[in-house]
Amino acid sequence: MPQTFKPKLGSGDLGRTDLFDGRRVPKTHPRVKLNALLDELSALLGLLKTALKKPALRRELGAVQAALIRASGIVAGMKAGLGPETDALAALIESRAAAVRPLKKFVLPGQNETEALAHLARTKARVCEILAWELKARQPAVYLNRLSDYLFLLAVSLAK
Repeated sequence: MPQTFKPKLGSGDLGRTDLFDGRRVPKTHPRVKLNALLDELSALLGLLKTALKKPALRRELGAVQAALIRASGIVAGMKAGLGPETDALAALIESRAAAVRPLKKFVLPGQNETEALAHLARTKARVCEILAWELKARQPAVYLNRLSDYLFLLAVSLAK
């Protein structure tokens, strides 16, 4: 996003908005919908961050939020990738998976508020992933798939 970004007062009042690539599209366009969902997911992760006590976990979620901004740019037409972000998330998944005991039953969210927030973020990531696949936005879709795995493992670790 340009550093000089300023919202244009009233520019969307007729139900249209700009994509990164300069196209003006209806606010009901699937790319605009996905970006709204990514924004909601980032806000939910922000709420989860406030509930976490470990600074390392807050940093992990901050990196995820930054990757979601990049994913949003890609969805809006920015020429970029998510390779390093996806690799970093895969590494976090590996280390988290090694620390979690094998599950013997389905997980029902609600062990505590923080765990439930992680599950809520996980489900939002899944919704975003589905729409990303519909839009053929492969890199954001793969990242979001990994993110839902990461958030599941985070939630399981917070259930204690």
